Amino acid sequence: MNLAECVETHALKFGDAKAALISDDSGEHWSYAGLNKQINRIANGLLSLGISPGARIAVMLRSRPELIFCSFAIFKTGCIYVSINSRLKEKEIKHILKNSGAEILICDSSVISLIKDIRDDCKELKHIVLYGDIQEEGAIKFSELIKGKSDNYKVDPNITEIAAIMYTGGTTGAPKGVVLTHAAIIGNSLAGSKRLLFDENTIIVIAMPMFHIGGMAAGAFYCFLNGATMVQQEFFNAEKYIEAFKKYRATVIYGVPTFYYSFNSLPESRTKDFSSATLGFSGAGVFAASVRKSFEERFGVKVYQYYGLTENSPGVTVEDPLAPERNYESVGAALPGVEIKIVDENDNELPIGEHGELCVRGPYLMKEYWKNPDTTRDSMRGGWLHTGDQGLIDEKGNFYIKGRKHDMILIGGANVYPAEVEGILLEADKRINQIAVVGVPDERLGEVPRAFVVMGKGNKCTENEIIELARANMAHYKAPRSVVFMDSLPMTSIGKIDKKLLQDKGGC
Repeated sequence: MNLAECVETHALKFGDAKAALISDDSGEHWSYAGLNKQINRIANGLLSLGISPGARIAVMLRSRPELIFCSFAIFKTGCIYVSINSRLKEKEIKHILKNSGAEILICDSSVISLIKDIRDDCKELKHIVLYGDIQEEGAIKFSELIKGKSDNYKVDPNITEIAAIMYTGGTTGAPKGVVLTHAAIIGNSLAGSKRLLFDENTIIVIAMPMFHIGGMAAGAFYCFLNGATMVQQEFFNAEKYIEAFKKYRATVIYGVPTFYYSFNSLPESRTKDFSSATLGFSGAGVFAASVRKSFEERFGVKVYQYYGLTENSPGVTVEDPLAPERNYESVGAALPGVEIKIVDENDNELPIGEHGELCVRGPYLMKEYWKNPDTTRDSMRGGWLHTGDQGLIDEKGNFYIKGRKHDMILIGGANVYPAEVEGILLEADKRINQIAVVGVPDERLGEVPRAFVVMGKGNKCTENEIIELARANMAHYKAPRSVVFMDSLPMTSIGKIDKKLLQDKGGC
């Protein structure tokens, strides 16, 4: 099956009777039939440029409907979708274009100043399609591309195995291209969406970046595979998100933990704002139990944790809304088809309850890292993807994420997991809004924990209070040795706390 087939199928079923995609920013709506026509226009437009199945087509657009149209059109042609973060700089963009061998780049006119250099350096790039009013000589207008025939371009499900190359953030070096197949993405998206009870009546508001697999999966893939409706916002703003939720009577909340922090910070009068919601879920970061409980008590909506990896298309575990018991510390059980084990530094499997590295295998795993056989071999040794995430499993099959292997702080030979320290402090002091713990150099112990803290509105605290609170609730060696108070924590483009930046700047 090809990912574009899900839109075709529901276009035949619903026609113009049901909304598939709504842009909250512009107010435009596309039925399943209308969405399928837009996809066909772009698919036929791309084919007119002489591309062949298997060609890589890069898309660097902001989170707008056009990104959805383009990605599904690329799937339909049998070409390979290459996603590029619209916030990247010239060097990073060139790396992805060169590494992927992209023949076409569809991008926003805001990067027009880079076009000449990109053309000169990326020899395999044959065409540049510009979205927006500003144009460049030799570039194709997006408005021309979308004038292709709306006749249904019938996809051949056997035309190509590979659907997309999704580039990771590059925290351990240059961005790596994760090669995902149609079968893996479809299987994973069906497993994840069914656990979260998606159906034709689901309406979800998405304010996540769509260049990222998390936003694309929970938005487009989950919705279109189930005949549901996706309401898209280019940027997250708590007030605007809630207004859209009320306007469209949405049923599912989705976002990173920082979204829920923002909702909790709204005036108390806003407790009925999610009255149409059946559930919420959160991924791309550790979700403090205290924040989740506070949201649930205030808004009356249960929120479930989701853990995923680009390399697994992306879902690995999801909490089950139908489970008889809640566990606020766990990220849930493995999705159907996913196998997980915990290993030590020598890849020996560890028993239940012991900390180690999470390893994953199953039908949703990536095919490879594009043109990177050595890293592929190392990451996939023994047939298991070594995630770099630290955690454990309990006797009921629930998993717990304790942080990144590379985030772990080694204090005089003892391991400290930042996520554990953060969770304890958030639970112990409700005045704390956000916290990030990183390791900083120490002459005697090698490194020690430093906490970066954002207090809740109107709340104050001293460095000594935080340190003493930590020592009262955990082993002393785990407690932060210093505290830096901030108005806000730096975030990556997908809404995660940017711990690398905190470490690099040392809090300055």
